[in-house]
Amino acid sequence: MLAERNLILSVAAVPDTTWAIHHFLERQMSVKHDHSLLCNCGTTQDSGANTSQPARRRFMGLTMAAAAASGLALSAAPALAAAPKLLAPLPANTPDEAVAKLLAGNARYLRLRHTGSPRDFEMLRSQTAESQSPFAALLACSDSRVPVELLFDQSIGNIFTVRVAGNVASSVVIGSLEYAVEALKVKTLMVLGHTQCGAVKAALDNKDVPGQVTTLYSYMRTAITNTPSKGYRAVVEQNAIEQAKVLSTASPVIAQHVARGDLRVQPAIYDVETGKVALLSV
Repeated sequence: MLAERNLILSVAAVPDTTWAIHHFLERQMSVKHDHSLLCNCGTTQDSGANTSQPARRRFMGLTMAAAAASGLALSAAPALAAAPKLLAPLPANTPDEAVAKLLAGNARYLRLRHTGSPRDFEMLRSQTAESQSPFAALLACSDSRVPVELLFDQSIGNIFTVRVAGNVASSVVIGSLEYAVEALKVKTLMVLGHTQCGAVKAALDNKDVPGQVTTLYSYMRTAITNTPSKGYRAVVEQNAIEQAKVLSTASPVIAQHVARGDLRVQPAIYDVETGKVALLSV
């Protein structure tokens, strides 16, 4: 009986108890049934047609007890019962819905309530192997403290991301985002600046440095000019706004979709200390 009790407890400890019980049943009905494993009686008997009715009844009772024990185990472990599942996605059929979906993901990130799991990733890799249909495109900084998919709680295939130091809208960046708008039909194009941005600080200092880093400065010059004596944070926010304006005006493809009402270009800022994303007004 001790072995039976241990078996019940081991089944109860498995999160996917349905699978565990099914596997146990299948194993018991298809291989040699060893009494010594269950009751230490020292005898061995096939589990096929020769198995006695009492043994069968005891076997079924054991299985039912294991199922009951699993329920008790789950009720005693709310963390397991409340494990994140793949939720039904919020709609993103309009530009406003797409922005709302990003903000909802950031709210989950702030609450440490991520919805992904390894099983979800495996499924999503399979589903997106041949094609992609992201609902949003993001122009973000290359900074390692700005993990775009993570901070919006989005997984494989949801966000088309272009990252460059200072989140600047160069011609190459614009071309990449035009593809997301025209070919992939994203509903929002978010320009995400962030606090503690080294590229903005470098542009403000305006110092010569080796290599081609200084080529970034010109893209941020308008933001610096439009925010005199307002502080570093104001320049970071204004830079996101200015890059959003460039995207909306310098690209006929993007401008056309904005005019139709099927695309929203939205500047925003991410606080690397708090993790919060805040929308900015253009």
